[in-house]
This record gives sequence, C-alpha cells and structure tokens, in this order.
Amino acid sequence: MNEEQKDNGLKRAVKRENEFRLPSNFTYRTMRKVEEAIRLREKVSERRALFATITASVFLIGCCIAGLTIYFGDTIREAFTPATPSKTDNIQIPAFCILIFTVTPLFVLFDRWMRRRYFKHHS
Repeated sequence: MNEEQKDNGLKRAVKRENEFRLPSNFTYRTMRKVEEAIRLREKVSERRALFATITASVFLIGCCIAGLTIYFGDTIREAFTPATPSKTDNIQIPAFCILIFTVTPLFVLFDRWMRRRYFKHHS
C-alpha cells in the first residue's frame, strides 16, 4: 500500500512539473521592463550631461569674468569714477587677444564633445 501511495505521489509531482507554463504575455512584460531600464539609464546619463554642462558653463563664465577683471579691472574702475580721466594707454589688447585665441578653441572642442554625446544618445 505504501508503495502505491509513493507511486501516486510521484505521478502527481511529474504532472505538476509539466503543468508549469509561462504566461502568454511574458515576453511583452519582460521587454517592457528592459525598455524602462534603458529609459531610466538614459535619463541618468542626460542628467549627468546636464550637470556637466552647467558646471562647465559656470566655470567658463567665472574664468571669463576673472580674465576681464585681470586685464581691464583698472580701466573699468576708472570708467566709473567721475573725477578722473580714463587712461586708454594701459589697455593690454595683445594679452586680451591671446586670451581670446586660447579660449575659443576650448569652446569649439567642448561644443563638439557635447554634440557627440547628444547625438550618440539620441540617434
């Protein structure tokens, strides 16, 4: 009797094992979860790119303001003081041109880098 119960138990276990099937929309739900994960990853990378852009912009604006105050600080101060005449002999145009010629390629390289990153993620 005990042998028959074991056999019946084994038969039922084998039947249950064959009964397990995936739902009909399993692939759809799996692909939807994969797409959501991809979208989330893209959002995170876009946030990082935005943060890098903002940080670089603030840094470059700060450098621009610092460069202008270094090169034209005295001239600007003299322009806003009403009693003293402005001295145009102290303006250092060649040094300012060197600053412009060194910063402009950096802007171009930064622009190309940001465009590559943007089109790489949005193409």
